[in-house]
Amino acid sequence: MKPVYVLLAGGLSSRFGDPKAFALWKNKPLYQWCKQALGGEALILSRPGLTDRFKSQGETAVLEDVEPFKGKGPLAGIYTAMEHQAGDIYIVLACDTPLIRNETISSLKKQIASGADAVVPVAGGRAQPLAAVYHKRVKQTICEQLRRDELKISDFLDRISVKYIDAEKIGAKNEEFVNVNKKSDLERLEAFYPE
Repeated sequence: MKPVYVLLAGGLSSRFGDPKAFALWKNKPLYQWCKQALGGEALILSRPGLTDRFKSQGETAVLEDVEPFKGKGPLAGIYTAMEHQAGDIYIVLACDTPLIRNETISSLKKQIASGADAVVPVAGGRAQPLAAVYHKRVKQTICEQLRRDELKISDFLDRISVKYIDAEKIGAKNEEFVNVNKKSDLERLEAFYPE
């Protein structure tokens, strides 16, 4: 199965105050930690105002949401990736989860099985749909939901066949899924990733 790696980096970062993707942690932008976890190659889903900034960092595979779904959140980003690059499975990661390891992404990818539309890890008792694998067959479901302006990813997961898997069963630690919402969260990361 041909994988496509998708880095979601087009959020508004309203609680953070600045674009999270470019926030520095250990002298590296958050998005680069996540891109590294994806194996170093990824389609970066951006938004107007950030695209040029990514390109100035040397990124070439940068997309903005397709019309008419611009600014419609993570589902629009996933759909846009599916529209722009053919693949069998789409490995999706949000740009604010810098502790995720490449080994975790690889283990997750191996979990996609016939019949499952998605593999979503569960860490700390919570599903992690923005660090997950989606089969290409969900594209139409996403499109229909976006057309109805239903943007909740939880509603989408209710409409497809999801294989939920405990993070520990794929050798991942719960803290890998800690995401950065506020600037103070960058300090929290230190406890999990000491020098």
